[in-house]
Amino acid sequence: MTTATKTAIANGAVEVQRKASSDADAVQGGVNIVAIVGSFHRNLLALQQSGVRGEELFNHPISLSFTSKLNSLCRMTHDRELDALGAVRRIERGEAVEYEVIPL
Repeated sequence: MTTATKTAIANGAVEVQRKASSDADAVQGGVNIVAIVGSFHRNLLALQQSGVRGEELFNHPISLSFTSKLNSLCRMTHDRELDALGAVRRIERGEAVEYEVIPL
């Protein structure tokens, strides 16, 4: 069984997409996770309001760029992700958890 590949167009002629691309590029050198997440949120909402939704939003180059930056800042690996998900469940149950802090 072959799955057809779906594509979409990211349109630099649309100001919302151009501004979001500029922000996504600008945060690549940043280390302030709160500012990066805030910018990601603001730009995703703007893209959504401009009609980019669902799978097209999840896979948009701007979403991938911000996600890449967050993965980089958090030093994300598969094991680190699994450890974090387990820790979240324990915190949710009211437990304290110890976690590794990897310096920037």
